[in-house]
Amino acid sequence: MFSVEDFDRLRFLEGRWRGEAPDGTPFYEEYDRPEPTVFRSRRFTDATFSEHSDGSTITLTEGGVVSQWGEFTWRAASIDADSASFDPVNAPSHFSWHRIDDATLEARQRWTADGEEQRYTIVLERIGAEGQR
Repeated sequence: MFSVEDFDRLRFLEGRWRGEAPDGTPFYEEYDRPEPTVFRSRRFTDATFSEHSDGSTITLTEGGVVSQWGEFTWRAASIDADSASFDPVNAPSHFSWHRIDDATLEARQRWTADGEEQRYTIVLERIGAEGQR
């Protein structure tokens, strides 16, 4: 069970971020909080943040924290001031965020393929001062 105070710990995600996809293509994400119980992630095609191409939500509902991206759903396993970990409900992988410092965030994925555990980490760099603590 998670409280509103637990959900508030996800503030480390807020702001604009630049990352690099596995194929080397840069991507841009913005995390904001349009409602007290909702964080929103939107992916943008370029650094102007003018047109988003994709998005997801993280919602606090009845003591549970659920991340929804398209048809996939994850449930929070842990949340603290510098990280959050999500287990799949109907998704192909586990994922987590880890705040390295105010300007750096790691997004980590874990999944199984051909009986072998696979891992991938994407480093996100904060763009501008927006959302810093």
